[in-house]
Amino acid sequence: MRFLVTVPVSPSVAESLAGSGVRCRPDLHGADDSTLAGALSEICPQAIVTDRPIGREVLRLWREAMPEKPVAVVRLTESHGTLRRLPTMYGRPTSAVLPFGIPMYTVPRQPDAGGGVDEDASLFEALAVAERFAQDREQLTGPTRVMTRSSGTASGRASVLMVGGGVVNLVTARLLHAEGYDVAMVDAAPDPRAGRPWTAYGASRGGGNARMFTYTEMDDYHAKSVGELDCTTVFDRPPSRLGWDVRRHEGEEDRQWVQDFRRVRPWLARAYNGDILGLNRRGGELWQTWLQTRPHLFDDVDLRHDILRLYQDGSQLKAARHRQNAVGATVASYGSAEVRERFPALAHAATDAFAGGIVVEGFTVNVHDFMARLLDDLEAGGVRMRFDLPVEEIMRDETSAVTGVLTADGPLIYDHYVVSPGVGNDALRRQIPSLHQVHGVLGCWATVPNGTPALEHSLKVARRGHVAEDANITVGRDESGESVLMIGSGYGWTGSDPRNIDERKLQDVHAAVADTVELLFPEAYERIGGRDGLRGSQKHCVRPWTASNLGIFETSAAGNGAFVVTAGHNTGGFAQAPVIAEAVAHALRGVDHPMHTLYHPLRTRRVFNAMAGLGKVSH
Repeated sequence: MRFLVTVPVSPSVAESLAGSGVRCRPDLHGADDSTLAGALSEICPQAIVTDRPIGREVLRLWREAMPEKPVAVVRLTESHGTLRRLPTMYGRPTSAVLPFGIPMYTVPRQPDAGGGVDEDASLFEALAVAERFAQDREQLTGPTRVMTRSSGTASGRASVLMVGGGVVNLVTARLLHAEGYDVAMVDAAPDPRAGRPWTAYGASRGGGNARMFTYTEMDDYHAKSVGELDCTTVFDRPPSRLGWDVRRHEGEEDRQWVQDFRRVRPWLARAYNGDILGLNRRGGELWQTWLQTRPHLFDDVDLRHDILRLYQDGSQLKAARHRQNAVGATVASYGSAEVRERFPALAHAATDAFAGGIVVEGFTVNVHDFMARLLDDLEAGGVRMRFDLPVEEIMRDETSAVTGVLTADGPLIYDHYVVSPGVGNDALRRQIPSLHQVHGVLGCWATVPNGTPALEHSLKVARRGHVAEDANITVGRDESGESVLMIGSGYGWTGSDPRNIDERKLQDVHAAVADTVELLFPEAYERIGGRDGLRGSQKHCVRPWTASNLGIFETSAAGNGAFVVTAGHNTGGFAQAPVIAEAVAHALRGVDHPMHTLYHPLRTRRVFNAMAGLGKVSH
């Protein structure tokens, strides 16, 4: 895909767009129709970003130059003032249809924090709209579109095999069962209710007994503006030098994965982040439906509403206020002294622990207990579950349609298959090429007693320039029923192998988590014996992560239905679980869903291919 930008851009923005499938031609901003038509016919972009009307004859010549390709106009308009932008997964609606059936999308210029116009952000927003248009049209015309060959409705009791028993697939299984499918599940790990050692499980059950929903989970970690600090160097440094590299050795796929991470330019990262937030918003709507219609699943899981976000750095707090307001998440905002007054559990935190805080919409649960509730509910409904049984092979016919999966107990044959494998499943990686996009990023966990006065709200803690840069602190209970705080934090890139962890580097992340505990809860930290006392609750889980920071949603044919892969949701699997389930249900019925486009495994590759073909842009 290729885009043409005719509005003036700064040299730094032009440099950031170089080689990214975007051609900057500010010389065309005031060009006559003949010159513009000639450029469109020569460059053949799928979208033009402009702030001026385009003549009918120009549109005709452009359409004639690209008769088989969908094209669009993205027009920047004047700012509407302070925008409260609530991202949705459906993208921006068409503003008008121009002659020759060419759609036009209008994008108001984005305001900056001072009430002016942020021209760079405006351009990136316009390019995000152009990229979404092109991806949507690719999805409609591409060869990966699958129409299921079963009855297409739940009334026929089509059968579904869920491969993987993490929280995403359990939520999906619950929805499919409610829609009338005959659901079964197989998982390589033990039954989550069995209480085996945490090392026997994947990220959902192996990590801390805590998950959180907010509108900004699963954030994109690329630079999203030209002036933003380049975060790609974290893969070159160990945690002791504020990096993410915890590997013992370099894997054969590691360099390509980092290269792909680095190829995501700020305009593309902005597009991805908007789509992630839109899916989060839909996930929030669906979680509310779950809370209202399935309240028994949330009984006795220590459900806590609203999250207090703390920021150690004042400038980061200011930016966060703007952002949380923009996504419509803010409930209240406080300075440092007011945080200590309103949340007495934080009264004795270190003087520099936080510059202030923002209460945002969201909730937390004890996820192990929630999973147990789901499993009990599924089992009571007749869902068949088999644990400690890995899938060894995906069986296919001569057309490559999936006909079953092979296990040590023999073949399992169903109409549909939904695979949610986490990270590091070697057998599935060999047979599902898109899973090579998934690497591991570990997070560390520790638990301390919830003292007196007790913390009532779960926390998100931001510590800029710290190894434990982001931390979730969830209020819950331990196995004895005592109120505790579960701290999850840190990033440790393992490469494609989740076992590829240097123990010394891992301990550096654990030490950073301990430092956050001491900073916020010094009395509790001292009571448990400090760093030594915290070691008894240490654990880690390895989260599935992609270089694009997008999840993966892939649909292909099965013998009598669909074969669906959902993967790579980094820190947002729980937050997006109900919208992933919704997308799976749509796929099994042969119905479109925005996630099918937004998380398509070829989405980033299509842009990279354009980058390779276009080369350097003209300035």
